[in-house]
Amino acid sequence: MGLKKRLAILCTLVALGAATGLGLEVSRARAIDAYNLAVTHERHAEAAVYPGDVGRFAAAYAAQIAGQHQDARLIYSGLERSEDRSLRVAALYNTGNTYLEQAAAVDMKTDADRAVPLIELAKRSYRDALALDPAHWDARYNLERALQLLPDAYDKKVIEVEGRQSPVRTVLGGDAESPWP
Repeated sequence: MGLKKRLAILCTLVALGAATGLGLEVSRARAIDAYNLAVTHERHAEAAVYPGDVGRFAAAYAAQIAGQHQDARLIYSGLERSEDRSLRVAALYNTGNTYLEQAAAVDMKTDADRAVPLIELAKRSYRDALALDPAHWDARYNLERALQLLPDAYDKKVIEVEGRQSPVRTVLGGDAESPWP
């Protein structure tokens, strides 16, 4: 085989490789544009089909907006180990938001047993986000709001209120073989 023929075959193979790479990049650019357009128009469920962590974040946010807080938190918890630091911060911040949204739907006077743990979990999420990014002002603001709802009680003295039952609940274990009353 002549040198010209081998050179022509080599050039053809290089051109095919370049065309394939260009096709993949164009496809990737179109997917990114579709993702950005969906997020811009707040169609997060459409953005959720994008592969990788950003697609999972969009899916979690879509679940959060739909009021499916537990589903959103499950997805956000996977993103807390993402390589992208800003995505980890956003996942922690939004996890705190899901807890705070749920706590806001609970009446603090009549159902404090449900609201207090949610607010405490929200504060923990905001603090974790601030540990990664101390300049995250939204997390700082929401932490302040959560602290206004339920101040930290590290150094507070426990006060006994006459007539009020303790919020501490006890679960007693029993023998599985014995009959229950």
